[in-house]
Amino acid sequence: MKRSLKYIVLVVLLIAVCIILLTPVGPRLRGYMGRLMSYTSVKLKAEKTIPENTYNWEIKDLNGKTHAFQENKGKVVFLNLWATWCKPCLKEMPDIQALYNDYSDKVSFMLVSEEESIKVKGFVSKKSYRLPFYLADDHMPEIFKSTTIPTTYIISKQGKIVMAENGAIDWNSEEVRRLLEKLIVE
Repeated sequence: MKRSLKYIVLVVLLIAVCIILLTPVGPRLRGYMGRLMSYTSVKLKAEKTIPENTYNWEIKDLNGKTHAFQENKGKVVFLNLWATWCKPCLKEMPDIQALYNDYSDKVSFMLVSEEESIKVKGFVSKKSYRLPFYLADDHMPEIFKSTTIPTTYIISKQGKIVMAENGAIDWNSEEVRRLLEKLIVE
């Protein structure tokens, strides 16, 4: 009897592993679990002040020029971590572009990818986005690390993370616009 119970458990476990690895349900399930685990870790960063050493972080624009995160100190920052292969990242890109069109002179937008320069440049040349894309050559500051992308942070002039989200969000919503307006006048 015990042997048959172990056998049933083993077969069920094997079937579950096969479903996760070999069927279309697997990537969705893995993605869902990843978002679930990452969601809580990103949400915990909201309302935290960025550590001072975060401002030492350097990234490069698509022309290879180095920029220090320090350049954004005292500004409202919209920081989006993304990748060219990430479908949710691409889904939210038009909303970010619309927001950028209206707020680029008041908010520092940073769309940061950890991919190779050639991939990001190829993506940008195919699309009509006029967004400030950057490449992270250096290690990502701990406060911005996330296990899923897209991950986006809105940071106040005082260096406080006021919004932390992962997954595709409607960044051109009235709620986000009201938040940016409030942060701009602070």
